Amino acid sequence: MPTASPRREGLRHVAAALAALILLASVTGLQRLPARAADAPLRYLGGEVKTLDPARISDAADVQLLLQLYAGLTRLDEEGRVYPSLARSWDVGGDGRTYTFHLRSGLRFSDGSSLDASDVRRSWLRLLDPAVHATAPDVLNVIVGASERATGAGSEAAVGVQAPDPNTLVVHLRHPASYFTAITATPSTFVVPRTATTSDTWQTANHFIGSGPYVANSQSAATLVMKANPDYAGAAPPIGEIDWITDIDGDAVTAYADNTLDLVQIGGSDATWIAYDHELGPALHRAAALSVEYIGFDTRHAPFDNPKVRRAFALVLDRSRLVELSAGATAAPATSIVPPALQPAGLSTASSADPVEAKRLLDEAGFRDRAKLGSVTVRVPTFFDAAPIVATWRKQLGVTVHVEALNFSDYLALLDGGRTPQVFAINWIADYPSPHALYDLLLAPGARSNYGRWNDPRFVELLDAAAASNGDQARAAAYAKVEAEVDDQAPLIPWSYDESSWLVRPGLQGLGTLTVGLLDFGLVSRS
Repeated sequence: MPTASPRREGLRHVAAALAALILLASVTGLQRLPARAADAPLRYLGGEVKTLDPARISDAADVQLLLQLYAGLTRLDEEGRVYPSLARSWDVGGDGRTYTFHLRSGLRFSDGSSLDASDVRRSWLRLLDPAVHATAPDVLNVIVGASERATGAGSEAAVGVQAPDPNTLVVHLRHPASYFTAITATPSTFVVPRTATTSDTWQTANHFIGSGPYVANSQSAATLVMKANPDYAGAAPPIGEIDWITDIDGDAVTAYADNTLDLVQIGGSDATWIAYDHELGPALHRAAALSVEYIGFDTRHAPFDNPKVRRAFALVLDRSRLVELSAGATAAPATSIVPPALQPAGLSTASSADPVEAKRLLDEAGFRDRAKLGSVTVRVPTFFDAAPIVATWRKQLGVTVHVEALNFSDYLALLDGGRTPQVFAINWIADYPSPHALYDLLLAPGARSNYGRWNDPRFVELLDAAAASNGDQARAAAYAKVEAEVDDQAPLIPWSYDESSWLVRPGLQGLGTLTVGLLDFGLVSRS
């Protein structure tokens, strides 16, 4: 999912990052800051509530919210491991392409109505229904007939999902995918009630029906109140109320210090001084990068339809030097589109900077006269500092470059509307914990988030082989081939990884050490 970078978007929006998910082992022993009563609400700075519909998730903050309100066949625990949720178990056929999920008996929505396998199927078909205009139907494209249905070229009957009885769901995949149960742990695939329609107005906080650990109870200008759901498939959540704070006066660090927030993500610049602060330092927790910021090209049109041109623009950039200038001291140069926490062992990494080779490639591509490239247009969100990148292209390659900056919402609308700039930049967090979540959703032909519209049959062949691989060693080798193809063809430039930093109220436990698109309040408790 795309996200605004918290280090640049300001403290009022810091919780919009899904990196809530790699975070925090149990956080005990932080006794220098006041704790709260065991039955008090947990106050979390979550940002604007933009949707209550899992089919209309647009960014990481939406994922974070809807994870609390709905449930799927599986979920991820605080270590990022798949565990049964609405399903009690599942079987995988001998060819690796047929999954049979066995649902728990007596499942109910939060209004007390029954929930069974047909509701899972109905929710998935709704996600794929072109009339719904879902934002992430691609997460199910490994299912037979799913991508065809999402584009309107196929029927519901052709989608490989059946519910032969109330407690059984059978799913047929296009190819083996060992990560499929991680896909069913993503909120886009979660179960919505039968009242869901194709519109975007069928669900409100004041009249809410859900399937997750919490139920939307009420909403004011500044807070969405969520109450524990007694009909949730798992055990009742340990914390009875979550207050999802949508806005605050002032900055998040001050709000935490004043005991008006219990959990908040903060920017790297604040984390730097907080680490040495006597009062706040013990509450600071840092997590490895789960997101990647990358620079993309419109591969449909000249000059970036030529892989030699794309590779030249990538090779001239010394990321080890430029990333800090562009993204700040807390950012690390990216070596792959796959964030470090999801990289298989030994993944091949992007080529080092080589300006001489970059110039040779441009010459070889027919652009010895750089004027033939025309003026290259770079469009970025306002918080992305493209200056060091653009300066390098101008100086080292002799290219004319024009830069335009847009606010984040307009920028996303531009990309989602198919109006891809020649060069663009975006931050992405994996939708599920697998390298496939980046390669498939960002680079597969036809994927909605393949903003550069890259189409490489060899990449598809290598990616399918990686999905079907068995065992850690074979899987690592297969994804290394995928990465080598991406590096060679350069449809995008992996740019930076960023550490996430949090302030955590003493006594909160269950926040996890590896949380990918997941800060599950249903697993959080107080000591």
